[in-house]
Amino acid sequence: MRIKRSSRCVLTAVALVGAILGPGGVSAQDRPIVVIDAGHGGDEAGVVHGDILEKDVILRLAFNMAAEFVRNGFDVRLTRTGDYALAWDDRRAVAEEAGADLLLMLHAMGKDDPAIHGAEVYFFEEDAESSMAARLTGEALEAGGTTVTSIPKPWPFLQSPTVPTVMIELGHLSNPLELRSLMSDDYHRQLARALMEVTEALTGDR
Repeated sequence: MRIKRSSRCVLTAVALVGAILGPGGVSAQDRPIVVIDAGHGGDEAGVVHGDILEKDVILRLAFNMAAEFVRNGFDVRLTRTGDYALAWDDRRAVAEEAGADLLLMLHAMGKDDPAIHGAEVYFFEEDAESSMAARLTGEALEAGGTTVTSIPKPWPFLQSPTVPTVMIELGHLSNPLELRSLMSDDYHRQLARALMEVTEALTGDR
């Protein structure tokens, strides 16, 4: 691995289902809290590849990931549950107000050259837990066969004082193989399981 706006909505239904489906003996207070942020929305389409819009692909992926997290006993919140834009501050505020153990900000990329592939992970390197989350995320993605570049950035929305935060550009809509994965429910569930391990590693020593 190489190092190199404004309505707010939380998917409380997912948390409720988690209380029903979570493993026995795990109380709501004990479940790790993960906030999944589906990038873009509304007038912000993100990457456009033919008739495929990043905002739609990532929202579907976020729902599928959330369901898989819940099935495995996590408390999950989504910053966006429909086709509307959110301010960066509001996305981060959902995680902070929930007391989240991890904020996953999800995006996809696109390039003119369809051969370009791989994922990128952005993080605020001055925060030790965010740096660890980025390292673990990169390792988890690489274990699944993805080429990962981790890139420290000083962007304010990555600088939560309370919640480890990573932004993941999961792949390229312009790359046929990665597009197929990003559109696949099976891949969404596989990705969720990999990121569960990241969350568990972050919370294991607390």
